[in-house]
Amino acid sequence: MPSPSLLPARPLLVASDLDGTLLDHDGTPVPGAGEAVAELVDAGALFVVVTGRPLQTARRATGALGIEPRLYACYHGALVADARGVVLRQLPVPPDPGRAVIARALDAGLGVTMWDVDTPRELDAGSRLRDGPGPTVSRLVLHGDPAVVSILLDELADEWAGRLRVSAIRAGYIGVYAAAVDKGDALRFASSRLGVDDDRTVACGDGTADETLLAAAAVRVAVGGEPHALGHLPGVVVTGWERLPDVLRALVLPLLQAHRRVPGPGA
Repeated sequence: MPSPSLLPARPLLVASDLDGTLLDHDGTPVPGAGEAVAELVDAGALFVVVTGRPLQTARRATGALGIEPRLYACYHGALVADARGVVLRQLPVPPDPGRAVIARALDAGLGVTMWDVDTPRELDAGSRLRDGPGPTVSRLVLHGDPAVVSILLDELADEWAGRLRVSAIRAGYIGVYAAAVDKGDALRFASSRLGVDDDRTVACGDGTADETLLAAAAVRVAVGGEPHALGHLPGVVVTGWERLPDVLRALVLPLLQAHRRVPGPGA
């Protein structure tokens, strides 16, 4: 019987959050993280960023890390673009609910930043009636007094449940997105776009905003201390920043180096 032939392993995708994962909480690259990802890409992995950041700041961050993703899924997946910045998919904030949220925020004395695709514009009380969100707004950011923001966050989340995604960005900041925006969905879109099977995906994240991202992946890495907020996910590997580069290599390189044996003719 002829000996089996060797075929390269199927494509493998590595998806990662940025802040708190490949970057520390000050936005500084985690030592060795960029180098580890670059090594995986050189070995054949496809790398994708899935982040809450706008595209422009996500690109600056990957530049500081020394890596270039195939795709950027920004605003938690509301906007997906390729390495050149060409938009491949957008899930915009619905205009009518967006106008209502803007009015509530401005009435409460908060500022509003509207991200039209990836360009920010500040709105004020004089502009809200004539300049509500158009059909290409990736995100609204409501910002101001943390106490006021905290109250409005709870109210808006209840009022718009199922129609908008309303979530905290950090103290004093609220992000408002289309209801369908989800990091796990962004990973599935990226996998389909790049021709990667669901069982060949690796995801890294650090907090509850990354839960759907990790849940959608076959291999899951949660960055941070234990007990970890994502520690309940099946098979999740929890690691601190200092071990992240080695953990990525240990998990991903064997998958990249694997081959499928296919019997030869007449086997």
